[in-house]
Amino acid sequence: MAKFFTIASGSSGNSSFVGASGEGILIDCGISCRGITTALKNRGINPDSLSGILITHEHIDHVRGLLVFLNHHRVPVYASGAVLRFLTANGLVPEGAVLKEIDEHGELVGKMLIKPFKTSHDSVGSLGYSIITPDEHRITVCTDTGYLTDGACEHLTGSEVVLIESNYDNGMLEFGPYPYHLKRRIKGPQGHLSNTDCAAFLPELVKKGTIHIVLGHLSKENNTPDVALQTCISELSMAGLQNGKDYMIFVAPRNELSENILL
Repeated sequence: MAKFFTIASGSSGNSSFVGASGEGILIDCGISCRGITTALKNRGINPDSLSGILITHEHIDHVRGLLVFLNHHRVPVYASGAVLRFLTANGLVPEGAVLKEIDEHGELVGKMLIKPFKTSHDSVGSLGYSIITPDEHRITVCTDTGYLTDGACEHLTGSEVVLIESNYDNGMLEFGPYPYHLKRRIKGPQGHLSNTDCAAFLPELVKKGTIHIVLGHLSKENNTPDVALQTCISELSMAGLQNGKDYMIFVAPRNELSENILL
C-alpha cells in the first residue's frame, strides 16, 4: 500500500510525504523541524526511518527546516547538483550531511524509484519528482513552475496521485496589492502556475489515469482554496468529468496535515 499526504503547502512553507512498503520519503523541508517531526509522529512515522529527503529547489519556503532537521536526523538529501551546491555554500545543511545529486535518469531511494524532471522556476536548478513505489503506484509532485515543461507533462501523465501547483488567480493577482515587478515575476515563464493553466491540464490527466488531484502552493494574497478548486472543477466538468466519480480533488492545507491518500 502506498500513502501520500502534505504537511504544509504554500508560500510560507512546503513539505509532503510518500510512504510504501514500510519506507518513507520527505519532499521538501520548508517548515520547522519541530513542525515536520510532529506531523510525521502524528501519522505514526519515525523521522529516523526516512529513506531520503527530496529537495525541489533552494528557496526558503522549501528548505527552512532542513538544517535543524538534519542536525537531529541523519537522512540523505537528494536534489539537483546546483541546488546541493547552493545549500552547502549558504550553510543550509550541516557539515557532514549526506548529499546526493539525483540521477536524471532515475534513482532508487530505499525501495522507491525517483524520477526527477526539470521545472521552470527562478531557481539555480529546480526539479519536480515522480515517485514509483514497489507495487508500481506513481505519485508526482510538481510545484513552483511558470509553465508545465515537457518533462513535467510526461511525468504527471499516468500518475495516480498528483500534487500540482495552482498558485494564483489571474484577476486577484492583476488587481491585488503586489508591485508590478512582482506580478510580472509570478506570471512569467519562471514564476508560478495559475489556477487557469493548472485547470487546463487536468482533464488530460484524469483521462489518462489520474485519480487523486491535490492543488498545492496556493498564494495567500492572490488566491483562495475555493477559487482554485472551483476553477479546476469547472474545467473538468466541461470535459465531462465528475468529481467523486472520475477523480477526487482537494486543496492542500497551508499550515496543517492534509488527509491521507491511500493506494
